[in-house]
Amino acid sequence: MVSDKYVKRVLLVLAAVFTMAWGAHAQEQNPRVAILPFVVHSPKDQASIQKSVEETLVRIAATEGVKVVDSAEVRKVVKPGEAPRTEEQARALGRRLGAGYVLFGSFNMLGNTISLDAKLSDVSGQKRTANLFAEEKGIENLAAASSRIVQQMTMAATSKGVIADIKVRGNDRIEADAIKAAVKSKKGEGIRPGQVREDIRAIYKLGYFEKVDVEESDSPAGKVLTFVVQENPTVQEVRIAGNKKIKEKDILAAIGTKAYTILQETTVTEDVQKILKLYQQKGYFAADVKSSITFPKDPRKATVAFDIKEHKKIWIKKINFRGNTHISARKLRGVMQTKKKMFLISMISERGILQKEVLDTDVDRLTVFYHDEGYMDAKVGTPEVVRKDDGFYIEIPIEEGARYKVSSVKLSGDMIEGTPAMEKKMDVRVKDHFSREKVRHDMDLISKTYMDDGYAHTEVDPAIQRDTGTKTSDIEFRIKKNEQVHIGRIFITGNTRTRDYVIRRELKIFEGDMFSASKIEKSLSRLKKLDYFEDVQIVPLDTETSSVMNLQVKVKEKLTGSISVGGGFSSDDGLFASGAVMERNLFGRGQTIGVKAYFGEEAQRYIFSFTEPWLFGYQVAGGIDLYNWLRDYDTFVKDSTGFRLRTAYPFGQYSRLLAYYSWERAHVTDVSVDDPYIQSQVGWTTLSAFTLGFERDTTDHPFLPTKGTVLAATGQYASPAFGSDSNFLKYEMHAGVYVPLHVWKFIGFLRGEYGYLYQIDPVDNPVPIYERFFLGGINNLRGFNWGDVGPRDAYGNVVGGVKYGVMTAELLFPIAEKMGIRGVVFFDAGNAFTGDQSFDVSKFRTDAGAGIRWNSPFGPLRMEIGINLDPEPGEDNYQWQFSAGAFF
Repeated sequence: MVSDKYVKRVLLVLAAVFTMAWGAHAQEQNPRVAILPFVVHSPKDQASIQKSVEETLVRIAATEGVKVVDSAEVRKVVKPGEAPRTEEQARALGRRLGAGYVLFGSFNMLGNTISLDAKLSDVSGQKRTANLFAEEKGIENLAAASSRIVQQMTMAATSKGVIADIKVRGNDRIEADAIKAAVKSKKGEGIRPGQVREDIRAIYKLGYFEKVDVEESDSPAGKVLTFVVQENPTVQEVRIAGNKKIKEKDILAAIGTKAYTILQETTVTEDVQKILKLYQQKGYFAADVKSSITFPKDPRKATVAFDIKEHKKIWIKKINFRGNTHISARKLRGVMQTKKKMFLISMISERGILQKEVLDTDVDRLTVFYHDEGYMDAKVGTPEVVRKDDGFYIEIPIEEGARYKVSSVKLSGDMIEGTPAMEKKMDVRVKDHFSREKVRHDMDLISKTYMDDGYAHTEVDPAIQRDTGTKTSDIEFRIKKNEQVHIGRIFITGNTRTRDYVIRRELKIFEGDMFSASKIEKSLSRLKKLDYFEDVQIVPLDTETSSVMNLQVKVKEKLTGSISVGGGFSSDDGLFASGAVMERNLFGRGQTIGVKAYFGEEAQRYIFSFTEPWLFGYQVAGGIDLYNWLRDYDTFVKDSTGFRLRTAYPFGQYSRLLAYYSWERAHVTDVSVDDPYIQSQVGWTTLSAFTLGFERDTTDHPFLPTKGTVLAATGQYASPAFGSDSNFLKYEMHAGVYVPLHVWKFIGFLRGEYGYLYQIDPVDNPVPIYERFFLGGINNLRGFNWGDVGPRDAYGNVVGGVKYGVMTAELLFPIAEKMGIRGVVFFDAGNAFTGDQSFDVSKFRTDAGAGIRWNSPFGPLRMEIGINLDPEPGEDNYQWQFSAGAFF
């Protein structure tokens, strides 16, 4: 029998042979490389450069997976400052270090160019020596040159070879090119294990894959790298549960996870925060959102669910300030957009909801406000927000500092003739408190004054000197007018339909004129008022001559034709429907043509109209209206057909003169009372009259104005000389003013109306009853029905007045500004009188009330309740007044 001792010896020999063979194989696959000191050819510090080259090469090689002999071992066999110059010397050092390869060579620096000229030598001498080379600009790019040397060394030492192609396998939804775009390994380069690992991580970071591997294969051209991916499951369904205050469609629109897309868990996590942000914007700061991912039917098809617990809204309870000794908290809160909760208003608006971005902006608003009040050193700190059981409590720290006054105001630099007149209009005054807003206003005033005189490139530099001792400031406006400029060419671009002359006739500045900022501004305003364009710009263009500037009028046209159908309810006319077909820029000539129809319970109207805004090439509008109008009054029905020739001449920025000729054939029927006067109105009547008028409107909005005035006056004359059956003069005047009250956002409105009908020949050519004045309704006395206010006959029927007056006072305030909703509290007073009665203000009927106005997407809406303050027998105590829809 073979002894155990003999068996043990055989096993030891076999193990030694296996270990030697495996070691040789491992060394072949991943040999040790000794990086030896390089010979340095440089006028600079050679020892320092030699050390940097060696350390850089060792560091980069190690990161690329090359097994490098430790530098400390190298320094034991190579003396400082020495370097091998031949292969025999390098191999001998490699054998002493136990390395498979040695890297040695020289560093060369010529001017700003550096190069590494290296050799990779097999210590055994069995393999051919590889020559390596890299060149860069500047010593700062030593790492880049070293990296290229290491790449070449890796290919030569490990036999990895050159990348011939990069492929992707396993992708279904994600394009291969999108995956390759994340890969840094490139065709034609050597395979670098460190870079391949980075490529795998980069593909994972795309978020679309749950598994990424790499395969290496050979091809005649070199190595082929194949990235094998496994995509994340597909999102089959996205479920939202627990939401009541925010619609599901709004949540789905806000999140990134969508049905039938690749599942990305990072996106699901981000979506939780997006949903929370949606709720916080609505005031639900206690909302809780949890996500879950399940695979109910197929492990490759996921259902993503977001479970929401909304809880209650958390409102802003109080806003306080700390450190405000001179300006009241009430006034500071008025500057801010962030507001505390207010009953009713917060129910239909976002008032009282904490929004971090708005609160941050409020800090800037408060700072600007203090500076405008003269507190030049004021600082507003970060708001301190504390959440309690009943809401948010906000406290804002303020350092007011001293209040400064203006000690002197001076203009220096280039003066022009208009300077003295301009100084009188400036806001900044000596002894007034300093205000940055006033300084900005005066800068704009100076610039505009100079630019209106042709100095298009005027520079205004405000130099402000503070004296902290006297708490005063000296202000000097330094003016540099530069060269005077004339207008060269005016180009019009973007108008594919509107003709050039339609645009040019609205311009207030012409070729050859002196540059004028005001004229350009007026031209821009006139073009915008045409409402033919989505966007209008007037852009200055420099020319080769500095004293000449071209202008480019850039327009973007929009559709000017419309077909509309609408409807609504009016307390005057009941239910109604309307329709219109209109073109506001006919054939690009700026003409308007339209057909409108109105069908109501109390009235029907049909109108065809045409308007030429520039009659015979002059800025005088001309037009014609053809109409049929059926109106059901309380005691009779009027059915009329007629036409109106009209003209208008605009002057100034807000005013125009009007002139009309009207012809109408009317038929009165269905008289429902026995009054002899009203009975006498039955039959046909012809009206032929001329009207002159004046209108001026400076308000800033057609339905929800905040400031400005409205003035209107008309005088109508009807005479048998024109073919009329009646003979009269009719005057009406309207005046109103909107005034910001500077208390919160209240707007005050005052309006007065007066009308007088003078009957020239009441016997032979009487005035028809429908030409008289009937008051009541949503447009004047809101506590009464339409037509219920005025003189009555012996039977109690309202017969209309020949003179009337109305006075209205309103207090307007925003309820939901973003939605265009406004509240109103009002008082009305007025009455109509016969010719035998005197105009007596003491006999005015009065009402008061409140309401809501909404500039809705469907047209203006008004809902108001008017309370009759002194109801007479048979009258209602109040009236609901309501109108909605689009009127014409």
